[in-house]
Amino acid sequence: MSAKSNTIRDAEEAIRRRFSADGFRGTLKYNLAEMIEAERWWYIPYKWIGCFGFIVNKDDLYVNWLGSGLFKLELCFWGHDHGIVNDLVDFSFAPDTDTTVAAKLLSGFMHMHPNARGVLPTEPVWYRDSEIPSALSTQFPLFKRHLVWTNLRGLFEAYEKDGLRFDCRLAKKV
Repeated sequence: MSAKSNTIRDAEEAIRRRFSADGFRGTLKYNLAEMIEAERWWYIPYKWIGCFGFIVNKDDLYVNWLGSGLFKLELCFWGHDHGIVNDLVDFSFAPDTDTTVAAKLLSGFMHMHPNARGVLPTEPVWYRDSEIPSALSTQFPLFKRHLVWTNLRGLFEAYEKDGLRFDCRLAKKV
């Protein structure tokens, strides 16, 4: 028995489910001629305040809501192809990563760890400069439940210029 092949219509339904889950009341309308199909995903060009589209995985129909147009599409595609999505992820640096490179990148990550009083944030928060040495010493190389999309450009540059290697996977819901 073979697995069901998802279609662009399945991707559209996945986006509508995401709209509903997030309480968004917009209607999915887009120019089909601007849709991009890659081997493992579709890009759905949805133009709205705070959104310039979605990348939807063909296999599991995960919807990567791209947010506002802070990055060029090609950079978003690179990130998605490397597991970087606009959601909480578990980000693992290669063990031989230079910690100065890791520290620089962490300054652009957001996390879900408790503050000094033990209070968990309700949404991702930025690292303070003073927290980065401790985060490196206690978490390196694996940083669980982080929003790294915020530093997509920095990750790409470190990948290209510094030889950064990493693994990035969608974090489990808690």
